[in-house]
Amino acid sequence: MKARYRSNGYSYFYVFNPNKSKYSYLGTINSEEVCKIKKAHFLKLSTSSLKKEIKLIETFLNKSGDVDFEAINNKLSKVYRIAAPINHISESDLASKWKDNMEEYKATFPPFRPEELIHRTQDGQYVRSKGEALIYNYLLYLGVVFVYELPLVIRKGFKDSLLLPDFTILSEIDCKSVIYIEHQGKMDSNNYRNKFNESVYKYWSNNYIPERDVFFTFDLPNGGFDDSPIRSIVDRHIRPNHNS
Repeated sequence: MKARYRSNGYSYFYVFNPNKSKYSYLGTINSEEVCKIKKAHFLKLSTSSLKKEIKLIETFLNKSGDVDFEAINNKLSKVYRIAAPINHISESDLASKWKDNMEEYKATFPPFRPEELIHRTQDGQYVRSKGEALIYNYLLYLGVVFVYELPLVIRKGFKDSLLLPDFTILSEIDCKSVIYIEHQGKMDSNNYRNKFNESVYKYWSNNYIPERDVFFTFDLPNGGFDDSPIRSIVDRHIRPNHNS
């Protein structure tokens, strides 16, 4: 197929013999015949590209090897082989150990304004707002491992500064990375909004990037609460295969 530009747009021709300039007029860009030919060429190129990708994947799979303990151990010379399998720590054990360590670390700091902890959660803990209680209980329901108000020490000039994220959550992707959730419930207050902006800047200036390391959630303007942002955070950054 050949295209020629004219004042009213492109015209398309079917080529019978390019050496003898034998063409047959097909129509403009919107003609049915032109669209069919374009679609056929697109499908042909797509199929060719997919076949190449499939071949690359098959080659990779054929040449890849097992990376579990037994496979690696058997490839070693006898003098280097480990006689007994390594005792692997399960993900649940890692998560439990992380939470225990973080709770012990939290206990080394004095409680911050404990008189404001007035909303009881399902496991008997107390938080500062109804929104925080809803998030807390939802994370409990999902079985997500987290610590409420775990102190985060950051550098500020030559002094240490302290942030108090509402939720510090262990990612199940590697049982090592953590993300933070800060919930905001009084955005109609000027003072609260100013504190929120200061908090965002403190995180950002210490390389805790919003929507990557720290996530901010909000009560609705009418005072209600929407849990879909929490579900999205869990699905994308904590438990990618989770279907809530």
